[in-house]
Amino acid sequence: MKTLTELTPQQHHDLRITDDCAILFAQQQNIMNLRVTEVSQAACCMPIFYVRNSQNGQWVLTGFTSFEQGSNLFIKQGQWTALHTPANMQTFPFFLMASPDNPQQYTIGIDQTHPAFSNTSGQRIFEANGKASLHLSRVKTLLEADIKNDLRTQEFNQYIHQLGLLRPVTILVHYQDGSTPSLSGLYTIDEDKLQSLDKETLFTLHQKGYLAPIQSLLMSLFQLNALIKKHNQLQTLTPIKNIKLEVSKTTAA
Repeated sequence: MKTLTELTPQQHHDLRITDDCAILFAQQQNIMNLRVTEVSQAACCMPIFYVRNSQNGQWVLTGFTSFEQGSNLFIKQGQWTALHTPANMQTFPFFLMASPDNPQQYTIGIDQTHPAFSNTSGQRIFEANGKASLHLSRVKTLLEADIKNDLRTQEFNQYIHQLGLLRPVTILVHYQDGSTPSLSGLYTIDEDKLQSLDKETLFTLHQKGYLAPIQSLLMSLFQLNALIKKHNQLQTLTPIKNIKLEVSKTTAA
């Protein structure tokens, strides 16, 4: 687990971030965390699944970017090619952390040991007068909005789990060389359970603004076909013949 240090102009006046740090971060992520506020946009270009945080068991919304770990099919020639850029990619390598002076407040933290930081090259984090650079100011605005978005995402995740709307799904990948690895630990919306909800519950989902992201989650699964096409365009990867989704008949515990 990374150790965060509060970012201050006094300690980090000369610190810089490498120009391609967000790309270097994303290119190794075959799933990328999303907020519920991003789901409708992300669903236009990538499949979206739930996974469970192995440390605390919490539900995490993720954009699925590759069938193979350590790779990301939305990065091509050092450029991000998807229509939507996840918020955690836009803010990397900065994070929210509890303020050392007041644990009830948030501040910006960094992992000083990460190779995204340099004292000699890249974008300056602070201007010569100690003020935040334009990039840091933009990141700060995004991180401040992320406090509300994170809370809203947690509430959304907990509510649909309480309704029993999450169902485990396994992706069986059939490669042309005959290998058939399976990708498990993924969850999607139980469409049958959704359709069986009573009118009162559906109305509550509508009032909370949850129906739109739920529908976007379901529609995003069609992006798996586009992801196969991206995969097969790369000569360095074994071509995929087809995939099969195995959806469990039981909902997530």
